[in-house]
Amino acid sequence: MFTRVEPKRQSFTVKEDYGWEDIQNKDGSLYDLLSDYLSYDFPLWKRLEFSDFKKYPIKKYSGNFLRNGNLLLTQDAMKTELRDFTTGKFAGVDPKFVMMALIFFNSGVFGKIDKNERINLDYDLKDNKVVIENSGLILEEDSSVIMIRSYRGEGKLLNSASKYLLRAGSKLKIFNVIISPKTDLVISSSLYNLEENASLEVYDVIFGGEKTAIDHTANLNGDFSRATFKTVYFARGKERMDLRNSLNHFGRSTYGRIETNGSLSDEGYSVVRGNIEIKSTAVGADSEERSNTISLSKKARADSIPSLYVDNNDVIAKHGASIGNIDEDKLYYLMSRGLDERSAIRLIVSGIFEPIINEIPPDNSNLKEEIENAISVRI
Repeated sequence: MFTRVEPKRQSFTVKEDYGWEDIQNKDGSLYDLLSDYLSYDFPLWKRLEFSDFKKYPIKKYSGNFLRNGNLLLTQDAMKTELRDFTTGKFAGVDPKFVMMALIFFNSGVFGKIDKNERINLDYDLKDNKVVIENSGLILEEDSSVIMIRSYRGEGKLLNSASKYLLRAGSKLKIFNVIISPKTDLVISSSLYNLEENASLEVYDVIFGGEKTAIDHTANLNGDFSRATFKTVYFARGKERMDLRNSLNHFGRSTYGRIETNGSLSDEGYSVVRGNIEIKSTAVGADSEERSNTISLSKKARADSIPSLYVDNNDVIAKHGASIGNIDEDKLYYLMSRGLDERSAIRLIVSGIFEPIINEIPPDNSNLKEEIENAISVRI
């Protein structure tokens, strides 16, 4: 019998941490959560070279990050029946950072969706150096949501915690676009719980910051539920990224896919983790994870850590990973057609991003242009 062994959490202490005086939305119900938060030291992440945390002042968010959508700002949602949902803890990237977002948020939205809804959230790190987001959605039966969420500009800290409950037959499609070069620390944690016949699609496009840690975890609780995670990224300079996608299959005939594609230049570093866990109850589950990384520099480094935990014989489970340099044959072919080397490389890298860019709704042409420009300036 095989036993799953979880690595021991390593941590470090800091001289100054956030406390009651830093809470933007004073609420007595946060006392217990704050006590729990302060009982944790910060996680020590060797791959990200994260061993120190600087406390930046948390200010009221300046501007309007909710472009459209029938939602409540998080501070208002806490006064409704959504209170317990807004403060619900989960593991995410690390419990310390998740609880930080639940307590010290200066942005975020919550809502119950019972129809077809389109949501746009646009966060500005240029004028808001610290963005701490606490967001969540409950999709009622047979509802449908498309959410486009972008984070732009150079800041100090971005920390987001999001929760989603997908009732039977509901559909959620999310685009997360992070264009935040030189931002000191970028953290994003998301939890999805899917009921019967619910469907989830998550698309991540990531450029920077200096240290980035992303975690998506989907629990496919209901029979015939489906979840797909697709991520594209580009790390340059000395940017370091730790990207983790997890699928936990509980229901029968569930379906899951994890696909991560990235590029590295200069001394960029990425570690891609794909976790698939299929429980004994998940008869007929079909799940697969793949990751591919192209290195444009001899100094760049990539690690891939795929994991399968299968407790059922009647399933399909696969994983695969590749890390390598740019295809010389493709490069030669493009240059033989008149492109210079830089233009040829840009075209190849753009091809990695193109499938996700094409998924973005056509009325978001400005966002598509920003993604294409972000690729160009990195080559």
